Amino acid sequence: MKMLADVTMGAARSKSQYNFDYYFVGDEGSLTSYGDAFDYCWGPHTLEAFRQWLQSEYSTLEGLNAKWKTSYADWKDVVPLTTQEARDSGNFAPWADHRTFMEITFANAYKTVRDGVTKGDKEGHIAVSGTQGTAAWNGCDWYRLDQIIDDFLAYGGGNQWDLHRSFAKPGSMIGFWTGYGSKGIAVQNAIWTAAIHNVLYPNIFWMYAYLNPDFTLSDSARDMGKAFKALKFEGVGKLFMESQRLQDGIAVHWSIASVHAAAITAPAEGKEANQIVRNLGASRDGWVSCIKDLGLQFDFVAYEQIENGLLDSGKYRVFIMPSSVAVSAEEAAAIRRFVENGGVVITDAAAGVMDDHCAWAENGMLNDLFGISAAPSSTRTLLGELPRRRRRDEAEPTEQKTGIKGAVTVSAAGAAMGLDAAALEGIEVSEAGISGVSAEPLLSVGDSAAGALYCNKVGSGRTFYANMLFDVYPTLRRAGFGGANYRALLSAMLAQAGVKPAIEVLAADGMPLTQAVVARYKFGDSEILAVVKENVRLEAVTGFDGVTQYQDKDLGTVATQDITIRLPGTAYVNDVRSGAKMGATDTVKTSILIGGALVLGLSPSESTIAVTGPEKAVLGEHPAFTISCTPASKSPVRCHFFAPDGTFLNDYAVNTLCNSGAGTVVLPSALNDKSGQYTLKVTDVVTGASAEAKITLE
Repeated sequence: MKMLADVTMGAARSKSQYNFDYYFVGDEGSLTSYGDAFDYCWGPHTLEAFRQWLQSEYSTLEGLNAKWKTSYADWKDVVPLTTQEARDSGNFAPWADHRTFMEITFANAYKTVRDGVTKGDKEGHIAVSGTQGTAAWNGCDWYRLDQIIDDFLAYGGGNQWDLHRSFAKPGSMIGFWTGYGSKGIAVQNAIWTAAIHNVLYPNIFWMYAYLNPDFTLSDSARDMGKAFKALKFEGVGKLFMESQRLQDGIAVHWSIASVHAAAITAPAEGKEANQIVRNLGASRDGWVSCIKDLGLQFDFVAYEQIENGLLDSGKYRVFIMPSSVAVSAEEAAAIRRFVENGGVVITDAAAGVMDDHCAWAENGMLNDLFGISAAPSSTRTLLGELPRRRRRDEAEPTEQKTGIKGAVTVSAAGAAMGLDAAALEGIEVSEAGISGVSAEPLLSVGDSAAGALYCNKVGSGRTFYANMLFDVYPTLRRAGFGGANYRALLSAMLAQAGVKPAIEVLAADGMPLTQAVVARYKFGDSEILAVVKENVRLEAVTGFDGVTQYQDKDLGTVATQDITIRLPGTAYVNDVRSGAKMGATDTVKTSILIGGALVLGLSPSESTIAVTGPEKAVLGEHPAFTISCTPASKSPVRCHFFAPDGTFLNDYAVNTLCNSGAGTVVLPSALNDKSGQYTLKVTDVVTGASAEAKITLE
């Protein structure tokens, strides 16, 4: 580690004069090779450090032996189990603790690099690229890593954009990769989707994809450029950077222990096993996608944050546990407090069957909180499997194993909550043998004695135990935007916590706009509404390394959709991108490009802007202009200069902030600029107020 620190310190010291945004310290890195399942590391130095860490975790050898089901007489003899040994024995803690330690070790390696960089350059940042989706063996626990790494050039797989948005340090530059020859509205949609996830620093791969052999720009570069121009020259990117992204009181559990549990209990080829998670990644993405499809936003909340009391902060009304099968005792206590104090907890099947060491909790860590009874945890199994595509060499797909199916019945309590059996048809029960104790059954499916949904009132709050899995939702969604039954169910549960869209975005038929992401931001006294409509013709292919490439099925078709936006109150509305002012209203009728983005500024009052500066200057001078805004608050302002012939000077365009109603902008003229009268146009990005000034350069 000392050598690594010394090398990075020397490199940073020699380059600090260049004022880099960050020092790039790795691409597509992981503990193994991408997500490969390999029990790294068993070196003697690692095992010695592992034993020291175990002593801090367990304090006594007796405590470790009790958890590990071992009989070690000396710490020096302690060794973890391999994946195969853990699966064969059904004893997972000696394997899971090793995985946790290796994730800590991986993070500490980056900390060593960062410490070396900051010793050489006190303002230095480190950045990683090609970030991998989290797996049990690759070390990519993004909560832990985000506490150390400053900036990211992230891939999007595994909900990473939302993870970095939730966990990154304040002021982090979260970038992503685009290009790869992607073109059409598809690549523009990918750029806009990244932007409304606070992923605002695009990087293009690579020159051959955007520059033709004759040095003209490719179709891919042309199409990417349209989105880049909007983000830069319309001031939208600066607006997003300076605004606070809002969420709707929803927290989603990030559980690395559950990642371990899902991996170690996965049925091995040719062997039977108790299936407690079918596909954790798909389950988490199912909940996330369903939340967004309801026009809502959320934050990921990690295990350590929960243990440290974040759920007690009053920031969240709902806590969702997607396949959270492994929960620490400290997490369980915090979740109980959250419910007792009025929060709503929603989970799917088999929550809390293990603790954070992946040791079975036979009575469940949270069964009593959810008010249910189940078989001993180590014997529980979930039914069904995820839908899959037919293999090329497969004449007919093998028979699909499913959960418990049948007609949906809603209890009187479920009906009082707004559940409708017809809207929920097709939902499958995932586990037999579940029954309510203190919880009230709301739904049942077919003739199964196991209910599909239970509600338990605890203190001032309540819990919902959904005996089903949302891992099917991404597949249903891809098939003609299916999954309406799961959206209806989640909407009804969220309504019990008073969670619904603060701003309604409706299609022409008056129903909520589908296949769109809605994000809200706070900027001073104003709000920003961003709507990105999915490109329904988009095809995305993600490779083993995490790279996603986008293509259009039909590049020639451009379509728009009429929409109505209902605001919670009257606001002065401005279309940030077009500059169209819509006046004071609580209802906006407009349209959105399929695959495109709509950005509206919602202000409590009208505003004005003025700009003054010298009437003349000499070519090569840098005359300054003063901008004043009313009300005298913080305002994002785009500043565009135009040449004497009216040409837009993109090199001189800049987005600036007026603080307390005042700001400045400089025209950095060059000696070889054309002489004549130049025009400066300043526009308040949020309100659309604009003004002009003229200057003659001679």
